[in-house]
Amino acid sequence: MLTTTLALALTLTPAQAGGPVTLKWSLKEGDTFYAKSAVTQNQAMGFMGQNIEFTIEITMVTRFRVKSVGSAGTVIELTYTDMKMDAKGLPIPGLGDLGSRLKGATVTATLNQKGDVTKVEGHEKMLEKVAPDEGTRKMLGSIVSEASVKEMIGQALPPLPDKPVKVGDTWADTTKMPLSGIGTINSKTTFKLEELTGTTAKVGMTGTVTFKAGEGGDPGLPFKITKADLKTDKFTGTRTIDVKAGRLKDAKTEMSLSGTMTISAGGNDIDATIKQKTTTTTTVTDKNPVTD
Repeated sequence: MLTTTLALALTLTPAQAGGPVTLKWSLKEGDTFYAKSAVTQNQAMGFMGQNIEFTIEITMVTRFRVKSVGSAGTVIELTYTDMKMDAKGLPIPGLGDLGSRLKGATVTATLNQKGDVTKVEGHEKMLEKVAPDEGTRKMLGSIVSEASVKEMIGQALPPLPDKPVKVGDTWADTTKMPLSGIGTINSKTTFKLEELTGTTAKVGMTGTVTFKAGEGGDPGLPFKITKADLKTDKFTGTRTIDVKAGRLKDAKTEMSLSGTMTISAGGNDIDATIKQKTTTTTTVTDKNPVTD
């Protein structure tokens, strides 16, 4: 008899000691869990003889609720239950209020059998809630974009291998994240099953990130990036998975990049140097970490 258990929840098939295991995501209709992510980005920009250093901090809690499971895909509802943002050294008007405006906003995402997001719905309505005017919506597009929704799902449900693996085996994943006309971030990541202890699996990751400048920019933005030459200095991380519960327990990613880019604003082209370090941590729990 068929069950509503998705071929998308984490199970570990029995294997002989030291033999390969099968990792799969599996979720049931009605399942609810929470992902708390904290992002800290330190950046230094040099241009026209000046050097500007600033730090952006984002803390976000998202509720994941499985609405339906079927042959056409799995529909997951994401609700922003809490969000705090701060930019030190680079004041951005209205940034501090963004979290309160975003609280309670909901979007839905459809996942295929591989766990890839094939459709996002409700994004435009969410943006209207965050920023009533079109100009502000475009400015905030890269923060609460459809691509960012896919990224949040990837943090809570990271890519898993499509075949049995044993400790030491690897698998790969590629992603593309558009940034509202500014450009596109492309990443190539290699994952490795490092440890399997009891019901806990530890997965390591390494990768590279490239940035491709957007063509023509976005009419709603006061600038566009016309050229970029950025190098990944570091892109590593770990994922700890609770095999028995079928959930990611925690994750951490560190990325450093540097290079140059040309920014066009007000009819002028400005050459700038960029040095950036981003640390992202994620924890997944069955209870809301804000109220429970």
